[in-house]
Amino acid sequence: MSLIEDAVRLDEKGDYLGSLELVLKILEKEPDNVKALELKASLCCVKNRLPEAIQAYERLLKFYESDEKVWAQLFILGSISFNYRLLKDLDKAISYCERSVKLCERFLKIDGPHREDFADELSQLFWVLGDCQYKSRKYSGAVDTYIRFLRLLSEFGCLETIADILYELACAYHKLNRTTEALSKYSQALRIYDALEESVHLFSCRSKVHYSLCTIRFGARDYDKALFHVEKCVFYIEKVYDKINDPGDVGVVEDDSVYKKAKRLQSSLEKNKFLWNKHK
Repeated sequence: MSLIEDAVRLDEKGDYLGSLELVLKILEKEPDNVKALELKASLCCVKNRLPEAIQAYERLLKFYESDEKVWAQLFILGSISFNYRLLKDLDKAISYCERSVKLCERFLKIDGPHREDFADELSQLFWVLGDCQYKSRKYSGAVDTYIRFLRLLSEFGCLETIADILYELACAYHKLNRTTEALSKYSQALRIYDALEESVHLFSCRSKVHYSLCTIRFGARDYDKALFHVEKCVFYIEKVYDKINDPGDVGVVEDDSVYKKAKRLQSSLEKNKFLWNKHK
């Protein structure tokens, strides 16, 4: 049995360190052994040795540069981006995610049987890219990403996802103090959410849009509209509570984080409602 077969066997048995030791021995003699590099990357991820995993993935990229191996390229680029996110290095995470986006966009232009697969992959990439840009305060970049995402969704998306991205776009505009655009996108998102079939998720979505609209109106000293939106927000949070307290809705009852977030938000909104009433 070869060393790589031994390493695979140890990996399958859960002896990750033993497997990694063998892999490193192989790579000392054969630094371009693809199977060993793949296994090293995987094992380093399992053992949280992320810089080493990234190094292995980066070395693997040169073996998957052909168009025939585009999905392997996307997997590796995505893995590198993900590991950089875990390391809190959002700039590098964004860089690798952007490379994946460009690759997907190139193949999306080709009219073939896998076009929808590339659209699905691109949707996931836009989610990640926009989130990383927003968290790293690159709000203009996030705006650009979400606009491109909406363009993709106009052909491949569903209404709920479109509303979600309109909301994210509005948040980015809000951070840039572009309140007119933010109000427009929040309102568009809300109209879509209101038109969809009711669910706990949509109650939550509506509440957060109303809360965002409330903060804009409050900042503009438009207290009547601020109060309207905060009351709507409380109304939908209470609907979430109704579902949470429904014994038959097991999935919601088990999601304790939803309950806690709703509780904190409700408390905050009640205090704000009191203040806005005073301003009136």
